[in-house]
Amino acid sequence: MFADRGKKLAALHDEALRRARDEAAYGWDASPITTARLCAEIWGAIKEEDWSLVCEVSPWVNRWPLRLWNFDKFYQYIGSSGGFGVGYGAPAALGAALANKKHGRLTVTIQNDGDLMYAPGVLWTSAHHHIPLLSVMHNNRAYHQEVMHVQRMADRRSRGIDRASIGTTITDPNINFAMVAKGMGVYSEGPITDPKDLGPAILRAKEVVKRGEPALVEAVTQPR
Repeated sequence: MFADRGKKLAALHDEALRRARDEAAYGWDASPITTARLCAEIWGAIKEEDWSLVCEVSPWVNRWPLRLWNFDKFYQYIGSSGGFGVGYGAPAALGAALANKKHGRLTVTIQNDGDLMYAPGVLWTSAHHHIPLLSVMHNNRAYHQEVMHVQRMADRRSRGIDRASIGTTITDPNINFAMVAKGMGVYSEGPITDPKDLGPAILRAKEVVKRGEPALVEAVTQPR
């Protein structure tokens, strides 16, 4: 009975993975880069390593890592803060990277742009203390959760959504996070807008991290 149940669950898992891969292929070559391709390129770079993902992935990147990656060790996913507080991600990732350092794990985070704006000094701290952390930025140039919420509420009150970007987008000027990271002493590449350039950049940054230093790759991405 248990063997039959196991086979059934395995078949359901394989079917879910197949569907996720099919869905991830939509807009594969689009620019801004899809969150599916962002997460797929990271997975391609780290899957042969002893890796640890130290950020939340739902709903900011549509749960793509949980849908596409193979998690089989307890330390491979840090989970969420529980409070959805903006500004938690970067410091939490650095703390987890410090904890992973003595174990020699490849620590990776998908870093949101708005979140990093709350505590950019994390970059300097990672460089100063030589904490190996691979940060791949999901830079959609907005606090997009707030964009959607303001649009929803404005529409509900029939006030139009044309001003929903006020105070919720991070443009004019666009922030060059790769330049910010470089100024803090962190190896960086980007902003990357061509999806074909993303995978090679992540691989180069990974080698920096494996040498014991932090690195950041900035990708300009779609909102979700």
